[in-house]
Amino acid sequence: MFGKRGLVAAVNIIDVVMGVVILVILIAAAAIPIVQNVLTDANITGIPATILSLVPVFLALLALIGVAKAF
Repeated sequence: MFGKRGLVAAVNIIDVVMGVVILVILIAAAAIPIVQNVLTDANITGIPATILSLVPVFLALLALIGVAKAF
């Protein structure tokens, strides 16, 4: 139906989509809440708190870059 190259391309696209979905779920549902909880419980103040508060933002950017590179 797809020919030799068409089937391989379809399988690769499905693999890429599945990988991106798993990446986004892991980052959005697991990594960001865990990092935020750890930062809250660590009770850090001052400049280190400001710098560490950017970690969830960078994780979200990582997810966006992963999606952008995949498509």
